[in-house]
Amino acid sequence: MRKITLKHTPPAGLAKQLTEDLNPSQREAATAPDGFNLILAGPGSGKTRVITYRVAWLIGRGVPAESILLATFTRRASREMVGRLGGLVGNDAGRVWAGTFHHVGNRLLRRSARELGFEPNFTILDGEDQTDLIRLAMDDGGLASKDKMAPKPSQVQHLISYAVNTRKPLDEVVAETAGDLIEWTERIQAVAQAYAARKVVSNCMDYDDLLVLWLKLLDEHPARLAEQGKMFRHILVDEMQDTNALQIEVVEKIARAGAGNLTAVGDDAQSIYRFRGADYDNILKFPERHPGAKIFRLDVNYRSTPQIVALTQASIARNQTGFPKELVSARPDGLKPVVVAVADVYEEAALVCQQILETRDQGIPLAEMAVLYRNHYDSVVLQGELLARNIPYNVRSGIRFFEQAHVKDVLAFLRVVLNPRDEASWRRLLLLLPGIGPAKAGAVYQKLAGSGDPFSAVAAAGTMATVPPKSRGLFAAFVNDLNLIRATDPENRPAAAIQAVLAGGYPATIRQRYDKPENRLKDVEQFAVLAAKYESLERLVADLMLAGDLYGVEASGGEDPQDLLVLSSVHQAKGLEWSHVFVIRLVDDGFPNRRAVDEPGGEEEERRIYYVAVSRAKNELMLSYPSTISRGGYGPTTFSTPSRFITEVDPELYERAELEHEFEILELDGKAGDGAEDARD
Repeated sequence: MRKITLKHTPPAGLAKQLTEDLNPSQREAATAPDGFNLILAGPGSGKTRVITYRVAWLIGRGVPAESILLATFTRRASREMVGRLGGLVGNDAGRVWAGTFHHVGNRLLRRSARELGFEPNFTILDGEDQTDLIRLAMDDGGLASKDKMAPKPSQVQHLISYAVNTRKPLDEVVAETAGDLIEWTERIQAVAQAYAARKVVSNCMDYDDLLVLWLKLLDEHPARLAEQGKMFRHILVDEMQDTNALQIEVVEKIARAGAGNLTAVGDDAQSIYRFRGADYDNILKFPERHPGAKIFRLDVNYRSTPQIVALTQASIARNQTGFPKELVSARPDGLKPVVVAVADVYEEAALVCQQILETRDQGIPLAEMAVLYRNHYDSVVLQGELLARNIPYNVRSGIRFFEQAHVKDVLAFLRVVLNPRDEASWRRLLLLLPGIGPAKAGAVYQKLAGSGDPFSAVAAAGTMATVPPKSRGLFAAFVNDLNLIRATDPENRPAAAIQAVLAGGYPATIRQRYDKPENRLKDVEQFAVLAAKYESLERLVADLMLAGDLYGVEASGGEDPQDLLVLSSVHQAKGLEWSHVFVIRLVDDGFPNRRAVDEPGGEEEERRIYYVAVSRAKNELMLSYPSTISRGGYGPTTFSTPSRFITEVDPELYERAELEHEFEILELDGKAGDGAEDARD
């Protein structure tokens, strides 16, 4: 048989771009030979550029674009890489299999769904759909969702998902992560089976199934494994340190079944997602799993000044595990990072706000500034100060504080105390009580509205008769809670009123109704800390309502509505960068997180989280910590210890700032009025 060689011409100018656009270490990584390769890319070292150029280089060598699999962790990253790739190789960019693991899994499973018991037109469940189906499966599995002591559907869903992604037995996951639910283990396992069965019957998959069933297809159907091994001649995985056991097993299985070409890209020092199943060993032990793998290091930081890079390098060097780091900055000299001790969280909030306003006055847009924190509730007092100063902001770590359901609940307690005829707040509180729905809540409110004194009416026998018999005990406890709140003198002591909410039955309500109850209770504690600044409940409630923050309206204050200060947890900030970064609440037991430090490997992961935080800054970095910590009266005010991440590095790497207080002098115009005349009498 005659053979004809089809010649491929590399994209015009690609060789020149590879030479001119990449530094030597980037070029070496982008043009790595076939086989197993590990590219260690430090912060700001051009990781996305190297991945993009490597794909372009492969296509330029004649590798068909459709035989390249590029797995990313976000759609944004995938779009950015394909967009850049289009500028290098033209239309071939659109033929690359680029996308998140779930996106690629979805495409592949459509081809083989029947082999797994599904039809090709299966639908994908979103988070709310999953919870609804789990609730039905709980009934199937004998785990009554109405049992107050039973785990909530969201908890069961999380346990099933975590077990799937870590490749661990469900009973082991329950024992390791939810010890208080061990007695429910057998029924949780039954729910998992019922949930899986319901998905097959309804021809639906959840997000985890897109990976689980992909792996099942490879394990149980050798022809499909061989097909995908031949199909993907080169596999590239972005953010390798964030992969879990399931994801890594899929891509490594395909690579071994095919040409054995797998390029993993990431930074072990930015592995911070253990809580959702990411496995640090996926990147750390890559060379062990693939003997002979080549390692490439991107060690030039184009993001941060030498002073910021020096601090980040010194910090991560304290970890005992991980690949050695030798990052250098390509930027000119800048200012040293600043460390500031403040008296308390109020002074910290005031300091950060003042620095933000002064920086904006210097021409730096708010969108080029970010405030980062370890825990979402650490932002509560700051959000209050931002509202008071009319500084517009956007929260990346979750819902804006005052938009959260549990905070609105507490505010409803305050509002009915302030205004006993507030129908919306009464209804919100009544609907928190089991057994009371919209109709009963309306009937109770009509009793209150028709009386001259709603607080007397709520405790009256006639009102109690309106309540369903099974809810009357809880209703009586609710009335008692209201009386305790009113007894704190809430108008003059709003923080005490919130403390009374915490001392009553509401914490139990949080635990029954919402996920992550302990974090929500800490939010309420921080709400009390914020309230302690106010001498009037009316002023507190009015400030929050008039700020427009309760219903998702952005705070005003910027000509450009997009010019918003960024507030973010460190986890949400990963992969992003800003000119000026403020890292707040750097106290031991806070950052690092106390519970995380107690776990094996916990301190090193906390240090990696800190490393991610400080490496987001391009030009200026400020680190602050309050000398005292208050829990809003729910616990004692205590002296704090600066985070070990500050004190463990050479103090020459940062500059200490000492706070001075300057008070503007109140000057009168000297003109006496009627009041001055009266004062002489």
